[in-house]
Amino acid sequence: MYKNVHIIGVGTYHPGKIVKNEYFKNHFEKYGMSRQNEILTERLGRDTRTLAEEGENSLSMGLEAAKKALEAANLTAADIDGIISVSDTPEYFLPCCALLMKDALNAENVTNVFDINDNCIGMITGIDVATRYLKTDKRYKRFLVVGAMVMSPFAREDDIVGYGCFGDGGAAVILEVREETKERGVLDYKVLTDTSYNKYTRLPACGLSKTIKSETKVYDKKFMWQPFNFDVLSDAWVELITGLLKDNSYTPQDINHYFMSQFSKWDLELTLQKLRVPLTSATFVGDKYGYTGCTSPFMALDDRLKVEGFKEGELVIFCSVAVGYTIASILYKW
Repeated sequence: MYKNVHIIGVGTYHPGKIVKNEYFKNHFEKYGMSRQNEILTERLGRDTRTLAEEGENSLSMGLEAAKKALEAANLTAADIDGIISVSDTPEYFLPCCALLMKDALNAENVTNVFDINDNCIGMITGIDVATRYLKTDKRYKRFLVVGAMVMSPFAREDDIVGYGCFGDGGAAVILEVREETKERGVLDYKVLTDTSYNKYTRLPACGLSKTIKSETKVYDKKFMWQPFNFDVLSDAWVELITGLLKDNSYTPQDINHYFMSQFSKWDLELTLQKLRVPLTSATFVGDKYGYTGCTSPFMALDDRLKVEGFKEGELVIFCSVAVGYTIASILYKW
């Protein structure tokens, strides 16, 4: 018998404020940055972004996604045993946001709550952590993993990536452990870390300890992205994915679908080409929602499931990249 951890519910939340490329074209022209619009549309694949409206934050958007995941799984919050909240823009440092979610959802049977900040690989990491609980501790049957990104309030207006690339939103998955005769569900997790690029990004740019000082400018409290050459990304993704598949006696051609980071359409497609798999084997939603950090592979999953599900035995890869950098991937069997 196998202890298999299944994704039994997926939910996403997209705020109602939709901003199109034309706005960003006009915006960056004011800064003499006309070429940056080509980067947004051609390399990153942007068309529209969904941005948080007044009163919305990462906690509120994550909660809405969690409610939809529970509905998709035909469960109530009372059926959940643990909550992991994932965000690099958490609304609160304490109490942890997962505790606040337990309270807001009235998840009376949840005993374990904690937050993860693993940047844009955070939901993949959260699923791995939850899987290890579910497989090794009989007290847990279901975990809720909730991710959210709200970058728009923290973006510098002269930053092509922070201001022009990101969108806001939430995503959630419900994981359930089952004893079965065949191995399925979350099969494996693999991560790769290279700290060579860590100096190019910071939030807050000045460091948290300086945000309370009166002399610190608002600009210095926001997200800092310094341009750098990250053409290594597709090769790093290929190395990680092929290594994960080799560990489990699979090849890239065995995978039915790839749910990748939605940061760059160009890098995603280049990765698929290097893996020698069709471009149609991945779902891209970054053109609709912008780049939503840790939630982005699961926004792609949710969109795909609304059109077509998966057959038993089909394989998928979840893979993303976080600043600094770290990349992580999960191999999953339906």
